Amino acid sequence: MSDNTLRISLITPTYNERENISLLVEEIFDVLKDYSDIDLELIVVDDNSPDGTGEVAESLVDRYPVQVVHRAGKLGLGSAVMAGFERAERDLLGVIDADLSHDPIVLPQLIYGLRDHDLAIGSRFDSDSRVEKWAWYRKFISQLGVFLARQLTGVQDPLAGYFFLHRRVIKDMVLTSPGYKILLEILVKGHYKSFIEVPFVFRNRQHSSSKLNWTEYYLFLKQLLTFYFLRKKTNADNK
Repeated sequence: MSDNTLRISLITPTYNERENISLLVEEIFDVLKDYSDIDLELIVVDDNSPDGTGEVAESLVDRYPVQVVHRAGKLGLGSAVMAGFERAERDLLGVIDADLSHDPIVLPQLIYGLRDHDLAIGSRFDSDSRVEKWAWYRKFISQLGVFLARQLTGVQDPLAGYFFLHRRVIKDMVLTSPGYKILLEILVKGHYKSFIEVPFVFRNRQHSSSKLNWTEYYLFLKQLLTFYFLRKKTNADNK
């Protein structure tokens, strides 16, 4: 393996993704098969899915560089990502949804972005991005959330669930996000100087339903208020 090889641990949290997980794994490694300088392992963090997602993921371990973390119950997307980070031993980390909405075709571009940047983010809101079949109410809620979060970060899509980073970005950080927007906490509290945003097609999920509910929206608003006060306090202390 060359010294220039990029070694990445990609985390995907799962809950009732039995129909998707095999498709995701096949697609990821098919995209990367011609990139000899990218060495990626996939860490599946399953929250005791009743549909047997964890068992299906285990069946892939002999064919692909896949690890599976089995958790006792549905403990939340944010904590699942953190559990994946803890399992990973590599310096480059990434996150991708298991519902096939995050197109793996841009994985090389995101991963190569880490050569020159601390963070690489798959953006749903670039002029070259596209969102398939998004219900108007979900689009409205997402755009409102993104608008509010942009004021804190300056990032075009600070609520993305598709991103990569150097481990040093979260060094000594205590990540507390219980909900699905862990990137926002990393952008507010992390150690980074530069980032790149890569446009992609946010695809319509195939065989599962959205995990978002009013509890997740409440947690996000609570998180947003907390970070606003944290940023305000930090700015005051630096004066």
